[in-house]
Amino acid sequence: MKANLKFTACVAACMSGVAVFGGSPGAYDLPLILRLNEAVQHRFQDPAPAVLGMSRVAVPPSFGAHFRPDRALERDFRPETAAEMEVLSALEQRQTQVGFYVFGVAIIDSDPSQPDFRALKGPGAMTRGTPRPAWYPSMVMPSAFQPDTLPDWNAIYPVARAAMKSFREGGRGFETRVDTWTIAARPVTAVAEKCVMCHNNQAYKGSHEVRLGQPIGGVLFAFRHSR
Repeated sequence: MKANLKFTACVAACMSGVAVFGGSPGAYDLPLILRLNEAVQHRFQDPAPAVLGMSRVAVPPSFGAHFRPDRALERDFRPETAAEMEVLSALEQRQTQVGFYVFGVAIIDSDPSQPDFRALKGPGAMTRGTPRPAWYPSMVMPSAFQPDTLPDWNAIYPVARAAMKSFREGGRGFETRVDTWTIAARPVTAVAEKCVMCHNNQAYKGSHEVRLGQPIGGVLFAFRHSR
């Protein structure tokens, strides 16, 4: 009961755009997480041909479907630049586990009982040793709960939804907690006309029209030190 009350308080704070980070141990890693976010945002601003969204950050590609990790890989993130390699190496040297989620404006209207890949994807394991959950949408739900892994789609959904509402009201990001994980939420903004044209394409446009300078979605980084 106490854990549920704590999580409800965190989500309420997210809705108001207030950071609930406090003196959390995650504060030590937050500067590196923000550097990682800069790298991710740059990828979104300069997408590779036919590679967008979650597929621009995590492998294997998942365009038009839910993300499902290749569990044979040590991590789902492949650094492309020296800057990305530097921040990733720093996090792994600290033995920091990092997971990544991406969500769109569709999460505001989506039904959490019917997982929608346009609303939320993830998690992807960004650093070595980050424990992926047993269940991802489009997979069979395991009979037993697997503890101590990254929050799965259902567990992270309320944070992502609260974040999207906050971003549409002008919020620029916050930090909160889910179980043993610190969660950093940051918006993804339409910085160029090509962003607007793509997200307003009738083939995959949602009920929310995207305009230049407005948030078209967001990212979540879940992080903690390995045990």
